[in-house]
Parts: sequence; structure tokens; C-alpha cells
Amino acid sequence: MLEIKKTAIAFDEKELMRLEGIIIDEDEAEALKFLTHAVYNKITRGQQNRLKSHLDTRGDPVEGFKRRNAP
Repeated sequence: MLEIKKTAIAFDEKELMRLEGIIIDEDEAEALKFLTHAVYNKITRGQQNRLKSHLDTRGDPVEGFKRRNAP
């Protein structure tokens, strides 16, 4: 799962030319391939080792609950 936040990616010349061709040809199938390869995979690689589950917590969750709900 991707971490939802602003992300910047860079395209090389070959990828930019491919993107231009997709736009000109209005090639939907090729556009999906491009998004998967050139965009999604780059974002995934950039976030590798930074991915977090919404279930990950710091410390003991029971103690945190007790502190937040103490009178």
C-alpha cells in the first residue's frame, strides 16, 4: 500500500517521448501500461522501506489507550 502524500517523480527523455506518443495516439491500453511502469512503480520504489501499515503503532497500544482515557 502506498503512503498517501505528495510525491515527485522524474521522467527520462525516453519516458517523456513515450508519454507524448500515448497522448497523441490517445492509446488507452498503452497509457495504463505507462502509468503502471513509469509512475506507480517509481513511486513504490521511492517509498520502499518507508511503507507503514495503519496498524503500526509506537509502544504499547494498551498503555496508550489507558493514558488517553484516564480520568
